[in-house]
Amino acid sequence: MELAVVKEGEVNVLVPAASLRDPYVASVFYNPRMEVSRDIAVCCLRAYRKLSGRRLRIAEPLTATGVRGIRYAKEVEGVVEVLLGDVNPEAVELARRNAELNGVQDVVKVEKLDANLLLSLNAKPGSRLDAVDLDPFGTPMPFVDSALRALADGGLLMLTSTDAPALCGVYPKVAERHYGGRSLRTEYCHELAVRLIIGALCREAAKHELAIKPLMAYSLEHHFRVCLLIEVGASKASESVNRLGYVSHCYACGYRGLSEGLATYLKPRCPRCENKLAHGGPLWCGPLQNREFIEEVLREVELSSFRLKKKSLNLLRLLLEEASAPPLYYTLDELSHRLKLREPSLMDILQELRLRGFHATRTHFHPKGFKTDAEIEVVEEVFSRLSQVGSKGEG
Repeated sequence: MELAVVKEGEVNVLVPAASLRDPYVASVFYNPRMEVSRDIAVCCLRAYRKLSGRRLRIAEPLTATGVRGIRYAKEVEGVVEVLLGDVNPEAVELARRNAELNGVQDVVKVEKLDANLLLSLNAKPGSRLDAVDLDPFGTPMPFVDSALRALADGGLLMLTSTDAPALCGVYPKVAERHYGGRSLRTEYCHELAVRLIIGALCREAAKHELAIKPLMAYSLEHHFRVCLLIEVGASKASESVNRLGYVSHCYACGYRGLSEGLATYLKPRCPRCENKLAHGGPLWCGPLQNREFIEEVLREVELSSFRLKKKSLNLLRLLLEEASAPPLYYTLDELSHRLKLREPSLMDILQELRLRGFHATRTHFHPKGFKTDAEIEVVEEVFSRLSQVGSKGEG
């Protein structure tokens, strides 16, 4: 296997040279496009460390080259142990070499173990972990139960999903199998994807009397990323389950809405146009972003010297902007297509809605997307008026 040296953050790691051209052809997986996600994950752990005051034992049981876990050992203060695992012997050998290359072999332990086995070996009270990061190819759900059992009270669970076609409604039956919820193909499907993932995590956690508290969730390029706190307690778990529900969407008029409650009644017909509603879920209906946590992560990124720092900052600032926004979002292109009108400026839309007293923000989920608590009739009226003003100005 031909190797190349790659610098990320404060580490230099050996990776298969072929992976720099195509991550999917190399015998050990390394995706350079995930560097921003790894940068943010490092800062999430730094923020968690500051807010919790813990010394950190971390597991990354699907490690491949080891770059993620080695960065945690090297770049996060207070890390006392990082457990890395992989079933691929080439990956295990490469991860060990990378740990030695960066001088963290005393902190980083690399084992040739199945991910669920590695996590289960740390599920006993007194030996549980402070943080687990699941970064698989596809869905993380086969590893979630083991990760939850391995986490201490107040522990941090971070995970990635690259299951976009299933989660975004292209293959709803796959979403049902992987996440126990139905996906919908809508203009705001990337937010629904994140909510489906968190909904599945909430149900898995509740089986063990564990509650979840989402700290950060985002969609970036080809993947979804979720970061949440795990808390022990039956009553807390019940409170989390109470935030589960369903989305109802009308493909005829654009109406959408969330209904909390696993046993809630879902109207069959749209309240706007009487057409049949499509329903998705169960999914998470609560907040996706925690302002205090994201502010701390943002501070950590600002202090960093990451190569792609600007991209991380842009994403985090948008997450902070939409932290207090209502769920779901509209997009200019969908409104333009449905109303058969030209697109006005996104900033003009936001300004007009705010002038009318509504909450209105951009969203990281879509470059032409916005969130607002205005009713859909108001959104359409503002869109139409600004579209016509723009058309007259051009004439």
